[in-house]
Amino acid sequence: MTSRAFRVVFSICCFSYLGLSHATAQTTKISLREVLEQAQTNYPMLRSKLATIKASQADAEALKMSFLPQAGIQAQALNGTSNQVRGPYVSNGGLVVPIGGVRTDGFNNQATWTSSSSILVDWEAITFGRRQARRNQASLAIEQAKVDYENELFLHQVRVCEAYLLTLNFKKAVLLQIANLDRAKALQSITRASTSGGLRPGIDSAVSNAEVARARLQVLESHKLAQEHLLRLTQLTGKPSLQYELDSLVFYDQLPNLNLMNQQPSRLHPQLRVLQNQMALGEANRSVIKANALPSISLLGSVQGRGSGISEGPQSDGTFRIDPSLGAGLPLRAFNYVVGVTAIWRPTELFRTKYNALAQRERVNSNKESYNQQSLALRTSSENATLQIDLAQATVKQSPLQLEAAQQAYAQARARYESGLDNIQTLTQTAALLNRAEVDQALAVNGLWRALLIKAAADGNLEEFMTQIPQ
Repeated sequence: MTSRAFRVVFSICCFSYLGLSHATAQTTKISLREVLEQAQTNYPMLRSKLATIKASQADAEALKMSFLPQAGIQAQALNGTSNQVRGPYVSNGGLVVPIGGVRTDGFNNQATWTSSSSILVDWEAITFGRRQARRNQASLAIEQAKVDYENELFLHQVRVCEAYLLTLNFKKAVLLQIANLDRAKALQSITRASTSGGLRPGIDSAVSNAEVARARLQVLESHKLAQEHLLRLTQLTGKPSLQYELDSLVFYDQLPNLNLMNQQPSRLHPQLRVLQNQMALGEANRSVIKANALPSISLLGSVQGRGSGISEGPQSDGTFRIDPSLGAGLPLRAFNYVVGVTAIWRPTELFRTKYNALAQRERVNSNKESYNQQSLALRTSSENATLQIDLAQATVKQSPLQLEAAQQAYAQARARYESGLDNIQTLTQTAALLNRAEVDQALAVNGLWRALLIKAAADGNLEEFMTQIPQ
């Protein structure tokens, strides 16, 4: 295959790939606000944080129910020996109050059926502050889940905005490299005409062909990078796909109005709110630990019935008649009720909770220092972001001068080359300089938007950035 035929095949393959990819990618247009909405709805981590909020709310409702009186109902039928006792019973976790008696007719291990049924109501009426401490703990756990979600949402929105700006940047690079390819092809047409007419040496044609091939490779490389960043952007929405086209390149037509930025953060940073709530939750946990060492007073009420296959009174010989049949033991024959107050206090808990409370206090102190560390880091980031904005502004002011000078140099070099006053090496060098200046111009504008995003992220207020987005 000749070199010319190879170039033709290569060109067809390159532009077929670009055309197919472009046709596929432009099926759905999407703006930054739409990307943010999709990410908030679909991203798995954010959905996980929402599920955590619902779980905390359900835990709080379960805690409320635990403060209500606890009632239990039980029934049992047992077959067992009755040696010196009027039939067996099982306490069923405290639902049966032990009521029974010892037989007086000596030892007899003959088995019989017994039955029992009871209703027990138990309410911890006085807890000396433990109930309120647990309520506060549950309420702060819900608040912690909410601020954790808000922090994750904020950080994810920053990631989405950054990925969007980077994708825009590489999309702009594709357009700039296509423009550079058009210039190289125009130069190739001129040199072909000149060399075929004998006005230029053959090397000029070879150089122009090499420049076209290099420009095509740059188009392919920039397109590959643009697709990679588009895939990363859509991954942040929870639905990775190349079936999207960024809405427009208006970010390059309008610079942000930095006068609208707040000089001081208007609210506490989401990351600091998480740590602040952790401290409050730690104090609530400490209160619960202290309250656990205090006594509790409960009201107790129970109604119970017992049945037995053993006769109620002794026979003439002083023994009790034992009926082993099931029907004799199932009917309830004796009924009792119990009403009263129970108080429970374990003084030894004071020694254990003393150290548990001390450990919890140190955890709170650790959270305080984490808060101070994060606050220091955010202040440093905010100051650094301000410096980045100043530098980006200076770059934006300087880059048009570079671009204008490169355009003039390219126009002059092309005119001199077409007039036969200069060689092709000078023209290709100025073309490369122009391409670099175009890329630098795009990077400068994009860099100012990214510096504004960094400032908004450091201040914890994404509205500083979102209000500047062109509609």
